[in-house]
Amino acid sequence: MTQFTRTGSYLILLLGLLLGAVLMNGWLQQQTQAQVRQLNDAAIALKQEQFRKVASRMHLDWQSPANDLAEAGQVIGATVQRYDDVLPLPSPGLLSFSAHLGHQANALVSFPPPPATRLLAVYHRVALGLLLLCPGLFLAGLLLASLVHRFRTDERNTVTPWARERAQAVGMEQFARLSNERTAALVEEHGARMRAEEDLQVNRTLLGHSVAERIRLGRDLHDNICQTLYAVCLTLESVQKKSSLSPEMRQRTDQCLTELRRLNQEVRAYLQDLEPGRVNGQSFTAALAGLIGSLPSEAEARIERRLDPDTVEKIPSHQVAEIMNILREALSNSLRHGQARHITLLAGRNDEAIALSVQDDGIGFSPDGNRGHGLDNMQARAGALGGSLQVESSPGKGTRVILTLPVPALA
Repeated sequence: MTQFTRTGSYLILLLGLLLGAVLMNGWLQQQTQAQVRQLNDAAIALKQEQFRKVASRMHLDWQSPANDLAEAGQVIGATVQRYDDVLPLPSPGLLSFSAHLGHQANALVSFPPPPATRLLAVYHRVALGLLLLCPGLFLAGLLLASLVHRFRTDERNTVTPWARERAQAVGMEQFARLSNERTAALVEEHGARMRAEEDLQVNRTLLGHSVAERIRLGRDLHDNICQTLYAVCLTLESVQKKSSLSPEMRQRTDQCLTELRRLNQEVRAYLQDLEPGRVNGQSFTAALAGLIGSLPSEAEARIERRLDPDTVEKIPSHQVAEIMNILREALSNSLRHGQARHITLLAGRNDEAIALSVQDDGIGFSPDGNRGHGLDNMQARAGALGGSLQVESSPGKGTRVILTLPVPALA
């Protein structure tokens, strides 16, 4: 009778373990589905942000051809389809969202789910196998405990199997919790790495488009503005040679020729910077020497350089071109508009930032007044480098332009 009662107790405990395994499986499945939904939502939000950036850079709208939409899809690793009123059905197993293009035109963006969802499915199957294996191991332990019990006469030893089983159950629960936490951390790290790689690919593609656009712009400026300025100079020289001009008109004509030649020289200097590898391969010191040498020869201002060698070495060559554009605009403003006689270039740094300064003794201006495109362009270039631009000036007291760049961004 006692043996029958013990066997019945074992069966009841085994059924309880099976029920616990089923409940634990349901809980794991709910957690897995919730994490899959979170990953899918995060992937959709990431693709929406990437599509918004690419659409803004490529100026996509309802008139954009299908080739532009396909190219935008290749940039973000997705398929882009345009539709008018009826939303097309996405392909099975793909994630998708709708983007508005204007004038009742929309785009359906479809892309495969992140690989981490498959990892969660594998984890769920492994955990389920472990949960189903536990009752079998427990049953084997019960049988072994029953055989050992036959050889023992002390009733105090009958409590030992129950304590062992409770310890095993607690251990399995802790193992399942720890495994779930480690898997969630692994999935989160994998998702962050995947988003970083996708952002890097998008930035590389956009940079390629930007370089191509700069080359095209430089060719157009050379073929149009430079050639036109050169033709006007030749025409004025021909007029001077073939016409008997009064001294006053000849003086004005000489002034026009001088100004046109200076303008043509500045345009050509800008065209050199539009070439991607023209300045970026140089050091900061060499590029600055070339910049000062390209200034108009008739400029009477004295340019003084106070550059800390350690600071100059921290400036990488791939950002020299943008920095030279900012310095060229500041020097040009000091010479043309500020009528400066003495210009000082300074460079220094601390543990957090690098500072480049252009200071002159010109006539100055009011920064709160009408601003030209030059200052706005300088602000935009500084922001693209991850830094900031500060302009300090007042009428009659000269001007100082300070470019601040973070050290981590330049390291």
